[in-house]
Amino acid sequence: MERGLYTAAAGMSIADQWISTISCNLANASTTAYKKDMLVFNEAFERQLSSDDGTKIGGLGAGPASWDLITVWEHGAINPTGSPFDLAIGSNEGLMKVRTPKGDFYTRNGSLALNMNGELVTSMGGVILGKNGSPIKVPPGQMVIANDGTVSVKGKDLGQIAIFKGTFAKAGDGRYTSEDATEMEGFEAKIQQGFLEGSNVNVVEEMIAMIKLNRAFELAQKSAQSHDDSTERLIGILGR
Repeated sequence: MERGLYTAAAGMSIADQWISTISCNLANASTTAYKKDMLVFNEAFERQLSSDDGTKIGGLGAGPASWDLITVWEHGAINPTGSPFDLAIGSNEGLMKVRTPKGDFYTRNGSLALNMNGELVTSMGGVILGKNGSPIKVPPGQMVIANDGTVSVKGKDLGQIAIFKGTFAKAGDGRYTSEDATEMEGFEAKIQQGFLEGSNVNVVEEMIAMIKLNRAFELAQKSAQSHDDSTERLIGILGR
């Protein structure tokens, strides 16, 4: 096996994965409450060569290898909208629970509205659930959402938006799934009515990273071509 060729190929593969991740981040730079993703890597030289019988014979690596794709939960900028149906969670932790025809999900997108039944729903139609696990119905009148998520109209409490913590995985459209989400008791997220959380993507940083990765991809590509040319010349010499 030509180790240099495979190492260059590994570098190209990782650069391509990282570029795809950055492209997705940039495409969602203006998406409400979007959380950027990033690749996490194993040590570049962590893996070791082995002989045919499995005995380790060296510490040379085979190039970079991605370990996982993680979501960065740092909250985005809190932007005023003036709408009583908009809310932002002012901390890195905490998601609301929504009920949809496809099941229950979690979200930080606080762009809300009322459905035909007078229930609070997200912009994607998911019904916001209160602390009792039921939808929150809002009658006509000026709606007020307190910092603890309590919803009221004309001084009458209608329910409290439940906030959850746990391990979450993206499910698309600003929704997340979780196997271990639990309701946060005594949650002090300082929910802000009339505001929306922006994306936590830094466009300038992502663009700089994109440029660097494009250059890295080109260098790995040239390295692979160089190794291929060298192998071709060696075969030619041996053939003579």
